[in-house]
Amino acid sequence: MKIKEKIINKLNAIVRRGYWYNNILFPECKKFWFLKSFNLEVVNLGSTSGVNAFNYDGIPIKAANWALEQNPLLGDKELLYNYFSFLNPKKSVVIISLCPFSSLSGSYNDFCDYYYTLLNFASIPNGSIRRKNKIQIIKETPLRYYPLFQIIKDIKMFIWKKKQRVLSEKEMEINAEIMLNSWMREFSITDFSYPLSMVNCDGIEDAAIILNEIIIFCKERNITPVILIPPVYRTLGKLLTPSIRELIIDSLIEKIKDRNVWFHNYMDDSDFSNDISLFRNSFLMNKKGARLFTIRVLRDLKIIQQ
Repeated sequence: MKIKEKIINKLNAIVRRGYWYNNILFPECKKFWFLKSFNLEVVNLGSTSGVNAFNYDGIPIKAANWALEQNPLLGDKELLYNYFSFLNPKKSVVIISLCPFSSLSGSYNDFCDYYYTLLNFASIPNGSIRRKNKIQIIKETPLRYYPLFQIIKDIKMFIWKKKQRVLSEKEMEINAEIMLNSWMREFSITDFSYPLSMVNCDGIEDAAIILNEIIIFCKERNITPVILIPPVYRTLGKLLTPSIRELIIDSLIEKIKDRNVWFHNYMDDSDFSNDISLFRNSFLMNKKGARLFTIRVLRDLKIIQQ
């Protein structure tokens, strides 16, 4: 191998260890690329809140966090369809972790590019072979596409890991407003006192169909599906009024056909929602919170002892 090729290969390897590659380009993807644990007893699906709400380290069961950032319910379904063979065929639990606005993402069918590295091509809506090949090239040779402005951030991440700071109560109040306004913009909601748009109503219907398909898929394979909503900090919980919850949460849950499926809403659980030290921001738990919440869920499901 020529010296130039060796240098390029080394630089590609360095880029693949960096923040841009692992947190922006292919967030959470490596856990699927290198998935080797079979006979898993518990896995959780979910979006960004699920990524941050579950931590199975040190817990004496075979478990994995399969949530992905910005992952719609359709993504949950396709991930389960593609990777269910890693579950214990005799006894396993799939936790379907929802966030407050999961119901409105039911009609999302534009998957992020990184799904091309995770799913069978036929599982991706409107999939493009040309796009798949392009993403595979980026995955294998990221140096060719590396944005130079990321160099400083990647260097900092290599030599210094920033410790997460616990936000103040005031900062949590501001963050909760930002989170809610962001969701409202994403789903084109101007005022919750008005009826939802037809697009959002269709999204809830689509989300219900997908959720019921996941449940049926699990039941047919001796997998126990459970549904839950992780905690949010109280500043965000207060903004999600009963009328808002009725529109975006209750409207989805009531469409679950199998009423025997275990469901629990932990959003306002006082063991978590009142403890600011357990959250990165008003919406996402930190590592400490995720550890305590995971233990709580597994105990509630009687998977581990009290």
